Amino acid sequence: MRYKIFFFVLALFLVFYFIIAHLNPENVKFYYGGPRPIELSVAEFIIAAFCLGVIVSIIVSFFYDVKTAVTSWMTRRSERKSEEYLELLEKARLYDLKGDREKAIEQLDRLSRRNPGREETYIALSDIYVSMEDYDKARETLDLAETSLGKVESILFKKVRLNMKTRDYVKNEVLLKDILRLNESSLDALRLLRDLYIWKKDWDGAFDVEKKIKRYVKTDEESRRLIGIRYQKAFSLFNDQFSLNAETIIDELKEIISEEKLFVPAYILLGEAYKKTGKLNEAGRIYGRGYTKTGHIEFLLKMEDLYIDRGNPEVILKIYRRVLDVSPDDHLISFLYARLCLRLEMIDEAIDTLNSLIAGGEDFKGLHRAMAEAYVHRGQLENAVQEFKNAFPMDERVYIPFVCTKCNAIKETWSDYCESCYSWNTINVKKEDFLQGDMTQLRTLYDEAEWTRSEP
Repeated sequence: MRYKIFFFVLALFLVFYFIIAHLNPENVKFYYGGPRPIELSVAEFIIAAFCLGVIVSIIVSFFYDVKTAVTSWMTRRSERKSEEYLELLEKARLYDLKGDREKAIEQLDRLSRRNPGREETYIALSDIYVSMEDYDKARETLDLAETSLGKVESILFKKVRLNMKTRDYVKNEVLLKDILRLNESSLDALRLLRDLYIWKKDWDGAFDVEKKIKRYVKTDEESRRLIGIRYQKAFSLFNDQFSLNAETIIDELKEIISEEKLFVPAYILLGEAYKKTGKLNEAGRIYGRGYTKTGHIEFLLKMEDLYIDRGNPEVILKIYRRVLDVSPDDHLISFLYARLCLRLEMIDEAIDTLNSLIAGGEDFKGLHRAMAEAYVHRGQLENAVQEFKNAFPMDERVYIPFVCTKCNAIKETWSDYCESCYSWNTINVKKEDFLQGDMTQLRTLYDEAEWTRSEP
């Protein structure tokens, strides 16, 4: 059947040739640049052009087939080499798993020389050196990888992790910026760079990076971290240049509070800013507002200092009594009230309150320490010694233990920032049953109390 088709097509071609030759008897001159043109009939010219086209097509097809064959051969060869490489790499890892690290290192060294363009070898070799705590060798291996491969994201990340392992944090800034030049949306690099700036206390740098992270990650945690960094910028300005930037600091803290009403550090710092500007009533109002919004005891402690320093201890006593009227079962507030009574040498009331707490089943070192001090004031030294024994051992500065609610790091006092987990607004009383929420009763107390009134 194939031959029949071939002869049929050939016959059509000949018929076409004779028709064209009959209809076009004159010759055509074809100039090609020589001394004389070539004369051909129109039919011959068409046939010649057709044959030339077929020849060119055959030549092009030949070279295309040769290229395809060569490419296919090179691909198969590359695949075989890759399979061989992966087998040898796996063999080196098995040596490492079996504890024969010398053979593993020898195998990987050989692989890196034979395949200098494969990053997996350098990464595996550096991991072995890190596990052996030979950090210099690990760093040399990664430097060699960068020399062979150039700037590669995975190698740069390995360098960053190695520097973190050796606590050589300063070098990481350049490496992380190199990673972000390769991949500007790398969240791992952005987060590590932000944490590095936080560690360096470069709050402007941390703020700029955190804003970039927020473009990709819109979570409550990142929003809280951005608030924390904004607060820290205000705090740095407060410490360094308050007199020149008082209004700016106060406005920024007010804005932070309006965005995050439970952010304790902003209330505390705003109160301190008002104290520095002589607006003591405003400071008391902010502390009161902060307590009613968050229930955090640091506000009560700040109000103690404020009103005692002003010579108005009756104000803070009234505050404690009103809070206890609202929350009579809050043992932490009762303990703080008893401690305040000790501070004001109201010994009988302090002892009565402490005894009520003990009768209610409370038993912590700060309680015994406070009771011992009360007995000392009364001159009952035997009872004081016994209470001091019950309080032992404890830090003389610690009455109430604080803890980071995020990472559980123990703190001696309240702090605006936990350096263990890079978190703000997470330090609170250790015993969970002491924590207070945003209570309607406390808000009512805040609205009605004279200690919340602002300056005239």
